[in-house]
Amino acid sequence: MTTFARMFRRLLSHLWPVNEAHADGLHGELAVRWEAGRKVLNSAQGNQSFGALHRVWQDVFTHLALHKAPPRSVLLLGLGGGSVPAILRTELGIGAPITAIELDPAMVKLARRHFGLDSHQGLEVIMGDATIQVHALRQRFDLVLVDLFADLDLARGVDSRAFLHGLRDRCGEGGTVCFNTVAYDEESDRRCQAVHDHALAVFGRVDELRLEELNRVFILS
Repeated sequence: MTTFARMFRRLLSHLWPVNEAHADGLHGELAVRWEAGRKVLNSAQGNQSFGALHRVWQDVFTHLALHKAPPRSVLLLGLGGGSVPAILRTELGIGAPITAIELDPAMVKLARRHFGLDSHQGLEVIMGDATIQVHALRQRFDLVLVDLFADLDLARGVDSRAFLHGLRDRCGEGGTVCFNTVAYDEESDRRCQAVHDHALAVFGRVDELRLEELNRVFILS
C-alpha cells in the first residue's frame, strides 16, 4: 500500500471504519481496520488490540506507575496484536525482556504484518496454550499480565484455581499479576467473579480496576 493510500484510509476512518485485512482465527474472524485514525485489531465481538483494550492496559500501567518503577521482566499471557509490547516499549520506554504466550497463529501473523511486532527488541513469542505453559515455564517474573479470551469470553480454564496457582508460581518475590476480564452478561460476570474468588484464596492481596465499562482488571500481589 502506498503512503498516500494509507493516509487516505486513516483520514477516512475518522468518518467510518475502513477495513484493511481479514484472517480466520481460532475463535472466529479477525479484522484489521482503521478506526478514528488508528489501526486496530478486532474479533467479531470485541477489540483485541490497539482500541479499547489498548486503553485498558494504558490505564492499568498508569495505576501501577510503571514509568516510576519499571519491571525487570514481564510475562504476557495472550499477545493479541501486540498492544502491551507497544505500550511498554514505545510509550513508556521500558526495555525489560518480555515473554509472550499466544495460542492463535493468525493473531501473531497479523501482529507482525500490520502492527510492527518484530520491531520490539527483547520480545520472545512462544506459541501455545497459556493454561499449560504457565505450569511448564520455570522462570519467575516481576510483572505477569493475563489477557486470555475466546473472542469476548474468558478462555477455557483461566477461571480455575489451578490456573491462579500457576500464575502465583510465575510471579517473583514482590511481583504483581494483572488479570484482565470482561463482564458483559450474567455468565461472563460469574466467571469474572470466579477469577476474583480464586485469587483471594491464592494471593495475599486482590485489588480491582473497573475500566471501559465492561472490563474488570484484578491486581494480584
